[in-house]
Amino acid sequence: MGLTKKVGLLSTTSVGGVAGAAALAHHLTSEDKVKTFSDKLRKDHFTLISKEEGWNSILSEYKQNKIAVGQLFKSGGNMTLEELKSSCERIAKQDLDDSKNYSEFRRLCTVPKTIKSHLDSYGIVALGLEAEDTKDKDSWGKLKDAYVKLGKNIILNLRENLNNKQGGKEEWQIFQEACKGLSEIKSTDTEFDFSFDDFKAWCTTQAVDKLKNS
Repeated sequence: MGLTKKVGLLSTTSVGGVAGAAALAHHLTSEDKVKTFSDKLRKDHFTLISKEEGWNSILSEYKQNKIAVGQLFKSGGNMTLEELKSSCERIAKQDLDDSKNYSEFRRLCTVPKTIKSHLDSYGIVALGLEAEDTKDKDSWGKLKDAYVKLGKNIILNLRENLNNKQGGKEEWQIFQEACKGLSEIKSTDTEFDFSFDDFKAWCTTQAVDKLKNS
């Protein structure tokens, strides 16, 4: 029986019906509750590594100290492939404790994504990021104006580059280029979450729509 039909059978005019409805609501809420590292990954649209080439790629970056580690994994680049796999599988089942540990787990145990590819999971649309793409010129200009007006250096070096007219480019192009740089940041980077929020706020069609409604 479908969920809609089940809900329809609950009588909200009786004590039993109210209790039943409350129990169902609690059940649905409990199903969505994030308890483990693995639950959090699913909620955040990330996938545990499963293919051998994926594990080898992450291990290679780890050994070159390209991925920051903290409390969960060995530092110094001396972890083996089997240790990496077993650690990720074990931690995935553990109760979620704090965001720092979760971020470390995600960096070493999930299929890497760029900010650009991660947007699709949330239905967020980036403005045109390639230099030859001029269709969003007006939108880039509006976002640039709002960014300058805000007076904060949110995106690294962007205000400085705008002031210096970097490379003789127009300001909207400088803004576009900065967003392209953000879009390429990978989920193995410690700055991924902050940069993802910055990208959503300054480099997307939704950001332009928000300006229109403000």
